[in-house]
Amino acid sequence: MKVGIIGSGIGGACLAHGLRKSGIKVKVYERSTSTLSMPPGYGIYVNTFGQQAMQECLPEANWLAFKKMSKSVGGQIRFYDEHLHLLLDTQSDIRQQDGQLTAENRMLINRSDLIEVLHEGLSDTIQWNKTFKRYEHIKNNGIRLFFEDGSHEDVDVLIGADGSNSKVRKQYLPAIERFDIGATLTIGRSHLTPTLAALLPSYMQDGSPNNIVPKSSDGLFISQWCAPVNSRTKTTSTENANSVVWAYAAATNSYPNTIADFSAESLCALIRSRITSWDQTLYTLIKQSDMENISMLPMRSMAYLLPWRSSSVTLLGDAIHNMPPVMGMGANTALRDALLLTQVLTRVASGYEDLIKGIADYEQQMRIYANEAVEISLRTTLNTTNSSTIKRILFRTALRVAQTLPPVKRRLFPSAKYVQHQGKIKLGTTNFFSSTQ
Repeated sequence: MKVGIIGSGIGGACLAHGLRKSGIKVKVYERSTSTLSMPPGYGIYVNTFGQQAMQECLPEANWLAFKKMSKSVGGQIRFYDEHLHLLLDTQSDIRQQDGQLTAENRMLINRSDLIEVLHEGLSDTIQWNKTFKRYEHIKNNGIRLFFEDGSHEDVDVLIGADGSNSKVRKQYLPAIERFDIGATLTIGRSHLTPTLAALLPSYMQDGSPNNIVPKSSDGLFISQWCAPVNSRTKTTSTENANSVVWAYAAATNSYPNTIADFSAESLCALIRSRITSWDQTLYTLIKQSDMENISMLPMRSMAYLLPWRSSSVTLLGDAIHNMPPVMGMGANTALRDALLLTQVLTRVASGYEDLIKGIADYEQQMRIYANEAVEISLRTTLNTTNSSTIKRILFRTALRVAQTLPPVKRRLFPSAKYVQHQGKIKLGTTNFFSSTQ
C-alpha cells in the first residue's frame, strides 16, 4: 500500500512519521520550496493528547527534540476583567481510566520549531515544490495525483492535509466550505524588554494563557513565549526573542470599512482608543508593539460535519475541520487525526481491516471529536465578541462564582476523559476538548 499526503504541515508530517514507523510506503507532496519558506507564525499549545500522538508517531529522537524545544506551562487558564481583577483561575484536569485525576500539562512551542521537529527525518519522504492540482481514480482502485508542474504520481490512498483552502476537499467534498463568522482577530507582540518585564504581572510572563473579559464587546488574549524575530519570515532559533503576544478579538462590523488599508500604527492606535478605560498596563503593552509583526485575521470556521460516503480519499486537520484559533485546538485535533489514521492504516496494511471500512471508521470518529472542537472554538470566539451586555455580565458573573465555588468551576471546566489501553490512548469518542475552553 502506498499513501500520498498533500501538505507537510503539523498533521501531514506527523502522519508521515506514523506510517513510516509501521512500514507503510508514504510520500508527502508540499507546495513550499523548503521548510525555510514556510511562515513561522506564532506559538502553539500542545495538550496532553497532542503530545501522546506525537510520542507514538514520531521517532524517539524527534520526540526528545520536541521536549527539549518546548516549555511546560501547566494546565491553568486565567480570566481577568479589563482592570486585571481576577475572575477565574482554573487548572484543567485529565480523568484517567481508573477514575483518578491528573493535571493537564500543556507544552508551548513556536510553530517554526514544531515544524522543524516534525520534518526532521523526512527528507526522503517530502517532495518540495509540488503543488497539487487534482486527482482521478484509475484502474485497480488506484488514485492518480496531478501537479501544477505537469507531473503525476499513483497512490493507493490519498490524504488531504493541505490546510483550510484544501484543493483535495474542494474536489472530493465541494459542499463543505468555510464561512466567515463575523469576527476579526488582530495579532501582535511586544518585545519583553527589562522595562516591560518590570511593568507586566508575573502571570503574563510564565507562558500560560490569560484572557481579558471586559464589559465591552471585545476581548484580549495575552501570553509570553520565545518567538521568531519576524513572524512573517522563517528564522533560525538564534533569531528568536522573548515576547509578549497579544490577540485582540472584536466583531468585524465594529471596524471601519477601510480597516484593510490601515497601517500597523493606525491599527494599534484604533485598538488603544477602544481600551483607554482598561488597566494602563494593557494600554502600554499594545502601545509598545512591534509594528512589523502586526496582522489581522478574519476568522472563519467549518459548519457541522455530516457523514459522507467514504472512499480511498480522506482528509485531516484544517482541510476538513478548520476552526477559529483557540488554545491550539486546531493543531491538537490535527495531531489526533494523524494518530488515528496511523492506527487505521496500519491495521489495513496488516490485512486486519478493509481499506474503505477502515477509513470510514476513522471519519466517523473524527467527525465526533472534530465537530465538538469546532463548536467549542466557535462558541468561545462568538462569546468574546458578543455585543449583548446582559450575556457578557452573566458570563463574568459565572466566572466569579466559579472562582469561589469549586462545583461550579468543575461544571464550567469538566475534566477531560483520558482512556488508555496497553499504555496508549484509546482514540474513540472521548471528550478531551472541554479542558481547553
